[in-house]
Amino acid sequence: MNTRIFTCILLFISMLLTITGCHENLGPLESGNSQMITVKLATASSSGPDDESKINHVTGYRFVNGILEEVITPSQAGTANLYTFVPSSFSGTLYILSNSSALKGVETLVSKSSTLDDFLATEGSIEEMTGDGLLMTGKTTLEGSTSVVVPMTRSMARVDIESLEKGVQVQRVTIHNLADKGYAMPRENIETSISASGVDFTKEYAGSPLENKSETLLYLTEQRNNSLFVEVTIQFGGGLHLLKAKLPSAIRRNEIYTLKIDGKGAEMQLVIESEGWGTGASVESTPSLGGLVDVENSIFSEGVKVNETRDTVFVPYHGSDFTLALLAEAGATVTIDGSVAGVEVARNSTKRRATLEKIAEVSIRSSLRMPGRIAERIHLDIYNKAATNLGRVVLVVEASPIRVEGLMHFDEEAVCDFKEYVEGELGIITLPSNKMLHVEFDTDESAWMQATETEPGATTRTETSGRQYRIVGGWKPNDPRADGRAQEGRLVISNEDGSNKEVYTVRRINWGLPVVKIGETWWCKYNLRGNVKSFEDQVTIPNDPASHNDLLAYLTSVPEDELLKLLGDQYQGGNKQGLPLRHDGTVFYHEGVVASAQNFGTLPPTEMAPSGYQIPGYDDYLAFSKNGNFNLGGVGSKRFILRHRQTYPTSI
Repeated sequence: MNTRIFTCILLFISMLLTITGCHENLGPLESGNSQMITVKLATASSSGPDDESKINHVTGYRFVNGILEEVITPSQAGTANLYTFVPSSFSGTLYILSNSSALKGVETLVSKSSTLDDFLATEGSIEEMTGDGLLMTGKTTLEGSTSVVVPMTRSMARVDIESLEKGVQVQRVTIHNLADKGYAMPRENIETSISASGVDFTKEYAGSPLENKSETLLYLTEQRNNSLFVEVTIQFGGGLHLLKAKLPSAIRRNEIYTLKIDGKGAEMQLVIESEGWGTGASVESTPSLGGLVDVENSIFSEGVKVNETRDTVFVPYHGSDFTLALLAEAGATVTIDGSVAGVEVARNSTKRRATLEKIAEVSIRSSLRMPGRIAERIHLDIYNKAATNLGRVVLVVEASPIRVEGLMHFDEEAVCDFKEYVEGELGIITLPSNKMLHVEFDTDESAWMQATETEPGATTRTETSGRQYRIVGGWKPNDPRADGRAQEGRLVISNEDGSNKEVYTVRRINWGLPVVKIGETWWCKYNLRGNVKSFEDQVTIPNDPASHNDLLAYLTSVPEDELLKLLGDQYQGGNKQGLPLRHDGTVFYHEGVVASAQNFGTLPPTEMAPSGYQIPGYDDYLAFSKNGNFNLGGVGSKRFILRHRQTYPTSI
């Protein structure tokens, strides 16, 4: 992961005075005693249980010049989350811990002796951090104000699991290599606790598997860990399947990580998504503007969207090129966390706009997302000079709504290169209902590929909506250009009015063998030789020695050594290498015979032939007879009547 740091610029001071914080409007806080401070502890909302934001117990720690001066137990001022602290001196920094009664590390702190470093190094297990409610921290500077709002930050992360796909049941979840301890207070950089050990977490769902719902699995301490990974056992389609995924290397406090079971059938996968756990990430006592998108001064390309809270930007799958303006405090920095293939994030030089606001600008350029790519995220984390996280803007690079099933898979250049000859059904493509698909070729290329619209779900096992196309590769008998060259066609997807075109290239190698049509079947003129899967070993169309001549006349006049080559090799079932006829001076023999072989009658007919061709079976040969036992006759020429009443001259 590459991390780049950008510097953000100061907003107008006047703007700071007019914008409220990210928490509720508290109204004026009053205190009549100049030696006391009334503190409103602002807890972020939570999508989980109510007790995740509940404050049960509060303790203050006042530090001056890096030394713990006193530990203060406040009194509750009658209103929820409103507390009164009475410090012995109105100086220093007041650190506030809520729900910390189970945290053993703070019990060893001694006034006038313990240092701020000792305090910030306080460790705790997840049991200690959740034993009296969820441990939360905050701080404020004692500088004369007697009424402040202190945003509180949870000291742990939360892991949820979500399985909403129909018919999918979660049986077991295991998270490997978790740190069993973490730091209670935020640190300058995300670190794993120095005394932590690695443990695994497992939840068995036994007789009541998780299906069509989500739930909270566990809480984690903040940690930096490159070996975190998840295994989820799911059941669908009558079988058990194991899904695996890596967790981010940096697990942040006050963040929710969701293990999401996503996809259909063979495309089922485990996706890990993260989002802020409410809005309480800041630990400063004054409201922060960090982590917001300046919509007015951003320049958006088509399809880019910003959510109502201005902390998430949705990047469309079809590609974009836009400039994002961020609101930030003086001297703040933006750190890019994460990367997505095909997405470039870079800093523009700071500009002064007509509004005279100074802003930080980040340019984002993304290319077309390939079918099958899931939604991915890049985080823009904003820090102040003290390395405190002020907020986060999330770039959600949207998944492609186009689904491809079958043999086709497109690379990042939108190319599916089979690198061999293929024909028949190449894939099924499902589009949103407002899009359409057609096939294009260069003027000198034959129309070797076809797209036919079908009823959604008619050709797939999964439930679908939208428009569905069946892509088929064709074959041209005795094509003179079937010489091993690359053959190319383009699938063009667009809106119904032709706008927003997406072009996907499909390539194959165009090979072919000389054939003749007998009845309704095309038969190869020459036997196989060499490796049955290699077109290069066969007599191909450009190399047909009798392409314009009577084959019988040619075979009866060709020299014997050439005739021997044209007769091809013998084969054993399952042995794809030909057995050429040899003579050792005494007897003839087939070179390369192995001791054991398979039965041609039980092998798939395509097993012992080049791609697109197959070995004829008993029923194929019946086309040459009036019944199942027909004597072709002896040496000479005669008229031969096929079972379908077609007549052919034969010579033996």
